[in-house]
Amino acid sequence: MAGPAMPNVPSRRNVKVLTDALNALESGTGVSAMFLTKRYGAFTIDGTAFISASVKTLTVGGRSIEQNLKPHKSLQALRTLEPSAGGAEDEAPGVTRAADAPTVAHGDLISVLFVDPAYGPFTVTGVGVASTVSDVVLVGGWFVSRAGTTAPRVVSVEVLATSGTHEYPLPPRIVSWGEDTEGATEY
Repeated sequence: MAGPAMPNVPSRRNVKVLTDALNALESGTGVSAMFLTKRYGAFTIDGTAFISASVKTLTVGGRSIEQNLKPHKSLQALRTLEPSAGGAEDEAPGVTRAADAPTVAHGDLISVLFVDPAYGPFTVTGVGVASTVSDVVLVGGWFVSRAGTTAPRVVSVEVLATSGTHEYPLPPRIVSWGEDTEGATEY
């Protein structure tokens, strides 16, 4: 099978290593956090970790990475990022601006740069998950598109591999927004 290989999702979380990393983390530090959920599969969020005013926990891209300095149950890996000369909003080669964003299908491996007033710029990389309920595609709980229109917080979208050409597991399509919702971020 061609395409990107799945990142090293630990078969078992090392809670001690994650707890030590969280205890050493300061608000305002750039991090790469890997999550694993039933609804969205494996995905990473690269951005700035900070203490959320509303939930009083460390978050990155609006997702909690801890609760009472214990790793959130979906957190699989955490590492700090080296500061760069350019901001997270800088475009990488081959990335398409949101106005010209490619159509994303269920199962495509994508990397999406978002900018949100509350969370700043952050990138979510994972498998696009489509909803049969409201014609949306999400990655890691963030809306990428709705009825083919790019979501307002999306700065750029890169399709890393189309469905079936990568090794990431394919989460099922979302068929309801019931109690199993894992915090999809409003369109």
